[in-house]
Amino acid sequence: MHPIVNFLKTIFIWVPLLAATAVLPANCASAAELPVLQFVTLVDPVERPGLFQLFEKTNNEICRRLQYSCTLKYYPAARAAAMVESGEADGENYRVFNFAADGKNPRHIRVDTPLYVATFVAWGKPGTARVSSWDEVAMQGQPVMYLFGSKIVVNNLGARMSSNLTPTHSVESGLNMLVADRASYFITSDSRGVEQKISRLRLDSQITKMGIVESLDTYLYMNDKHRALAVKFKRTIEEMKKDGSLDTLMFEAGEIKAKPR
Repeated sequence: MHPIVNFLKTIFIWVPLLAATAVLPANCASAAELPVLQFVTLVDPVERPGLFQLFEKTNNEICRRLQYSCTLKYYPAARAAAMVESGEADGENYRVFNFAADGKNPRHIRVDTPLYVATFVAWGKPGTARVSSWDEVAMQGQPVMYLFGSKIVVNNLGARMSSNLTPTHSVESGLNMLVADRASYFITSDSRGVEQKISRLRLDSQITKMGIVESLDTYLYMNDKHRALAVKFKRTIEEMKKDGSLDTLMFEAGEIKAKPR
C-alpha cells in the first residue's frame, strides 16, 4: 500500500480518539459540578404543594445567582431543625425571626432579611365565634387543633389551654375533626393550601375562615458554618426583591394576588 494512504489512515483513526479523550479546561465546569447546598423545610409538599414549590423555586434562584445548586426536602419540624443543627443539612426555610432565641438551636443563623409572611388562620364551622388574636382564641375555651410541630401555636396557647390543644399530622385530619365537632378551631399557617383542600374535600359549606390570629415574617436559616454565605444570601434576596423576581415567584405560587409589573 502506498505510504501516503497509510499516513491518511493513521490520521483518520487517531484524531477522533484524541478529541474524545481531550481534557476540558478547568474553567468549563458543568452545572452538575457546582457545590450543592441541602435545604430542608417543615412544609409538607403533599399537604401544601404550592408553598413547597415556592420555597424550591426561590432557593434555586438564589443559588443560581451565587453559582450553587441546591436541593429541598421535607422533614417534620423537629427533625428539620436537628438536621440543620448537626450540619447534616445546610439550611431550612420558613422559620420566624426569633426561632433560635430560646437557645435550643444555637447553630442556626438567620439570613437576616425576611422572605415570606406566615399568616396563622383559624378555621371553624359557620356559627363559630370569629377571632382575631391568640388571646381571643384562648378566651373561647374551645378545643383547638393545630399541625404537629408548630411552635408558634404551642408558644401562644399551650400554657393557657393545654388540655384543649391537640396536634394533628395533616390538614385533612384537622378539617375532619371540625366536621365531626371534635374541635371548634383548626389553626394553620397556610391559607391558600387549606382553601384548596377544603374545595377538594367538598367542605366549602361546612368549614370557613374564622379569622387571622397573627401574621409573621419568616426567614431562611443556615448552619453556622455558612456565616459568610448567609451574608451573600441576604444580599441576593434583597436584589430579588428590588428586581421583582421574588414577587413574580410568589404571584405564580398564588401567595400574592397582584401581578408584579
